[in-house]
Amino acid sequence: MNRIIDRLDKYMAEKGLNDNQVTVNCGLSVGLIGQARKGKSDIGKKAADKILNFYQDINRVWFLTGEGDMFKDGSVSQPKSSNDGTSETATTVLLLPVYAIGGSLNDFVASINEYDCERVVSPICGVDFAMQVSGDSMAPEYPNGSRVFIKKINERAFIEWGKTYVLDTCNGTVIKRIVPSDKDGYVRCISINPDPVYAPFEVSLSDVFGMYKVLLCMSVK
Repeated sequence: MNRIIDRLDKYMAEKGLNDNQVTVNCGLSVGLIGQARKGKSDIGKKAADKILNFYQDINRVWFLTGEGDMFKDGSVSQPKSSNDGTSETATTVLLLPVYAIGGSLNDFVASINEYDCERVVSPICGVDFAMQVSGDSMAPEYPNGSRVFIKKINERAFIEWGKTYVLDTCNGTVIKRIVPSDKDGYVRCISINPDPVYAPFEVSLSDVFGMYKVLLCMSVK
């Protein structure tokens, strides 16, 4: 494995990832991985840095040089999925030490490192992170204190309207149902709780650092 693309392929096989998932998650140019695999060019430094920034369990030295182990010390490999979509063993993901706010934006930006997070077991595959929900605007479906399991999407390419997403914005992190906006370049954030205090609001996509689809919610009954 003399090339970065060879090591990326090995990592993807270990984690059960495909080209599209890595491209979207890391913001890579469409077709870059396939072109590298065909020998037209290797993964460049900028693309490698994007991959290492998103998949933080990769050992940087191994990824860039081939020396050492694939994973950082103490990292847990996520298992490959079986044919029916279920995991062969328990999948662990990072629990982010911030809250998805069920309310208005909170005027803060959180910078998170992997060492700040604990790992939790996800009952489903294809999850990038877990977060806690704070507030009652998304109750009863996403009650205060519940834990959501989320997956990053490319909001510039496709948004499944009417679904619930976590938005990481310049004004904080919120969990809302997303619908189209009348304003170009914006999305409209809707609460599930009908209380008028939780009024809809608009968010510019230029202010969104990341959009994550909620795949599962777990709460204590």
